[in-house]
Amino acid sequence: MAQLRKGLKDTRVLVMLKERPELTSALFPRSAEAELEPEMIIERIVWPEPDSDEEEEIDDYCSVVAYLRQYISLASSSELQQLIEFWTGWAVLPDELYVSVDRDATYPTASTCFTTLKIPTGCCSYRDFCFKLGAAVSTTKFGFGRI
Repeated sequence: MAQLRKGLKDTRVLVMLKERPELTSALFPRSAEAELEPEMIIERIVWPEPDSDEEEEIDDYCSVVAYLRQYISLASSSELQQLIEFWTGWAVLPDELYVSVDRDATYPTASTCFTTLKIPTGCCSYRDFCFKLGAAVSTTKFGFGRI
């Protein structure tokens, strides 16, 4: 903290903030106040390619990827914020987000170190997908095994 204070003082940022306190929110925005738009997330996603040539597996892959895109498009800003926190382990939107389709998974999981959301193919409907994603995202505040 002392080094941070010294840096702010040496660069005269501290003086500026004391003279013009209204600039504080511009220099130090709170992530909770950030408004996320679906396009902000969709444009950063690196979508996976199907790893099979079998028609049934390609259909499952396309369905679950379409469900994720639809979920992001219809979600509120707070729901998107929760999704990003689950996906990345952080409230700040990274430059790239990765999606992985997992045939063996039951619920979505996140590999936060690699900003990868692993979505299961076993969802028979959009409603089922939303239920499973919502259940997974709800673990963000408490951690796995504490629900």
